[in-house]
Amino acid sequence: MWAAVLAGIVARVDLWWQGRAFWRDELALVQSLDTYPLGKLLGPLSDTQSAPPAWLLLERLVTTALGTGERAYRLIPLLAGCATLVLVALLARRFVRHTWTAAIPVLALATLPQLVFYSAQAKQYTTDMLLVTGMLLLAVGMLRPGVEPSGQPSGGPSRRREIAWYALIAVGPWFSHGFMLAAPLVAAWVGFVQWRRGVRSLAGLAVRLAAPGVSLLLAALWARHLTSLAPDFAAYWLPFMRAGDRGRFLHWNRFLWEDFGIRELGFDRPWALVLFVVPVLGLAAACARRWSRSTAPPLALPLFAAYAFALVSMYPFGRRLVLFCVPGVLVLAGVAVDALVDGVRRLVPSWTAQVVGLAGVVALGLVAWTTPTSLDQNLRYQYGVDDYRVALQFVKSRWKPGDVLVTGNGDRVAFRVYGRRLGLPADRAYRAMRSRDETRRIGCPLPSEITSAGRVWLLTGDRVSIYPEDRSRYTVIAPFLDRYRRVYFADKGHVTIQVLMPGRAATVDPPQTRCLEFAPVGPPGTPARPPALPVD
Repeated sequence: MWAAVLAGIVARVDLWWQGRAFWRDELALVQSLDTYPLGKLLGPLSDTQSAPPAWLLLERLVTTALGTGERAYRLIPLLAGCATLVLVALLARRFVRHTWTAAIPVLALATLPQLVFYSAQAKQYTTDMLLVTGMLLLAVGMLRPGVEPSGQPSGGPSRRREIAWYALIAVGPWFSHGFMLAAPLVAAWVGFVQWRRGVRSLAGLAVRLAAPGVSLLLAALWARHLTSLAPDFAAYWLPFMRAGDRGRFLHWNRFLWEDFGIRELGFDRPWALVLFVVPVLGLAAACARRWSRSTAPPLALPLFAAYAFALVSMYPFGRRLVLFCVPGVLVLAGVAVDALVDGVRRLVPSWTAQVVGLAGVVALGLVAWTTPTSLDQNLRYQYGVDDYRVALQFVKSRWKPGDVLVTGNGDRVAFRVYGRRLGLPADRAYRAMRSRDETRRIGCPLPSEITSAGRVWLLTGDRVSIYPEDRSRYTVIAPFLDRYRRVYFADKGHVTIQVLMPGRAATVDPPQTRCLEFAPVGPPGTPARPPALPVD
């Protein structure tokens, strides 16, 4: 088990140490962290980004002390991702009889590409996992009897543990949106069990939960307020929320669970969704054991909370936003294997039970485990491959007075972060936007700010399209081809650089194309679609 923890830590530190360039999602958040003053940082962020306020303050504290490089911005996610591995190991051991079966959730957590990737990215999702896992571990301690100084078991948790529990509920929502969703259900379950056992009265629970409850409510209202100011955020996540009568309920569920299984849990194929039966069996087995009957349900409550909020269209159940559900699900899978071994052991000799358990683990691994080779493949080619840093460094090394730079509208965050750091002139950078008039033609009008330049740089990421059905490298150059010729082309890690000079190429017939509108890139906080520049 601890070897699996170490392997997961090594994988995360290795990815963090590479110092890879910020990718699109990071750039959108880092632009605000780079430039906003402290007060503004706690309000709406640029480009529909959202993050817990206390987490943003922690990021600002670290980068103030260590600088604004990629590794400094990713230090907190790295530490949170590594600490989560340790907590999952401790949590799993609280539910299994056979210690080796606790390695199953740890090994899965150590190698899932999404979890490794976000442990080395300037995003808050590993903090979500850490705090939710810590809450589950603390909840187990609250529900299992403590020990008096005399050595006799006590009826309730120790005072120190109780203080830590209520403090975590009060503080956690300001650091993690995932914690904010899961905490009410987990706290309600702990309180219910304590009341049933006679450890606490309803009045005593109400007094203890008053301050944490108010803090959690305020954090939720503030998060809801900030999200309501970003309509693009809701539009992007709409498929992951059952809004109104959109689609069929069964179809929506299939889409939801396939996405969760493939992206978060690493299933190779949609049919592997049958593996969701494994944690369900683990929950049933844990509830059948008297010593874990009260502590097992909280493992499933984060997943239930995320699904319930998506069902009422309040929080999207999708992608990295629900990574905080994964640790509990994986621990339940380990409990299922542990129960299998325990059941077989009652019927046959011990060594046979171990063989059966290992065979079960191998069967799970054949369809779900991410091998080191596939992990490396995923991290290299599926996650964070848009290298704007190298592309803009190249532009900077060959920049001449009188040049202009045109980026795709979705690529503007790259210039705001790396263009600013490299010293490229902000007043010579423009963004190309989708035109309201999409009629195809030859001879698109262009603004004089661009046509007066001696040379035009085009920098686009094909993963961020201007027109959804076309690659941005073609969309952005086509309106220029009736009066410019391309003299340079390079693909820098899915970010395309093209250089144009005045004068139409004799061998190229300009195609009919949809025109573009142009606007200055502008600083963070500029509208996603500002007024277009006047054209010639």
